[in-house]
Amino acid sequence: MKTVYYTAVLLLFFGSPIYAQNKILIDPKPSSIFIEQSENKQILNFDFLISNQSKDTLTLQRLKISIFDNQNHLVHTRFLDNNGTAPSILLVPTRTWNGQENHLVFNPFSEFDNSFPLNKLEFEWTFSDAKENEMIVKTTILPEKYQQKTNYQFPLKGRVLVYDAHDYNSHHRRFDYNFEPIKMLELKSNFMRYAYDFVLLDTSNNQFKNKGENNSDYFGFERSVYAVADGKIIYSVANHKDDKTFDIPKLKENPLELYGNCVAIQHNDGSVSIYGHLKENSLKYKKGDLVKSGQEIGQIGVSGSSFFPHLHFEIRTDLSNTAEGLPSYFSNIDLVIGNKSQKLKSGLAETGNVIQAK
Repeated sequence: MKTVYYTAVLLLFFGSPIYAQNKILIDPKPSSIFIEQSENKQILNFDFLISNQSKDTLTLQRLKISIFDNQNHLVHTRFLDNNGTAPSILLVPTRTWNGQENHLVFNPFSEFDNSFPLNKLEFEWTFSDAKENEMIVKTTILPEKYQQKTNYQFPLKGRVLVYDAHDYNSHHRRFDYNFEPIKMLELKSNFMRYAYDFVLLDTSNNQFKNKGENNSDYFGFERSVYAVADGKIIYSVANHKDDKTFDIPKLKENPLELYGNCVAIQHNDGSVSIYGHLKENSLKYKKGDLVKSGQEIGQIGVSGSSFFPHLHFEIRTDLSNTAEGLPSYFSNIDLVIGNKSQKLKSGLAETGNVIQAK
């Protein structure tokens, strides 16, 4: 088998990518790649937009990551390949690029122990063409630890299930804005990259009573939602029915249509908090109003693209269809395990956790 080497080296300087490329262009997204810190691990949440610049059909055969410390010493490595009866490379769902085609690939190496210094990440991609020629492309990334500038209070009170956060399996994390139907709506980034779905529970950790067939069966329905920090309301819509529907074509003009009744608050650092799927006519403030941290802004509903009553919450850069998501940590949550609870020092809520918000 012939082997042809290509190099694609990407460094992040002031948010501007610098890369060299031949047949395959690999562009990490977003431009700023952050390291999130939980109690016992580091989390990397980013994607690769991979473009086949040639007319050949190319298939991803192997992906390897090497991690280096600040002295360029190798400290950790992992890989996915095509070895065995159930090859690990199959965990990457899109592996074939036709000529002049591009796809978004979600970074499968997303969680690491706290002991690893993530100073430099080197990804090595091995592609093959129809003639079994191999092409190896290397992409180097220098991530940065995320520093939150604003103190966020949790937007709910009581016992809460983190129904879906932004880990590798989360639907927020796997929003493919390169998918053609989404591109047609001119959505060009993952504004929900670090989003959450929060569900209020009773003291036995149940989400609903009876069979959960009615909105009122859910313990969270009509419960209060609070501003996570001081700010100014820059978006407020309250007239959507609590009927789990939304107008898809309107997303082209307003991506927040996805969330039905919704409030957006811009904070002093420029970040924007989003509170979605609120109850019809429950909003307490209008666009232009100033709010304080902990003030009630509305109630949980089931408006917009919502399967059942819950709060969709996210922090993002702005309200445009090119907005990017931002991480968020909360200063007042405990992790509940059985009949015990412990302070979440990191403040990071993770998928599947039961937390108590004070």
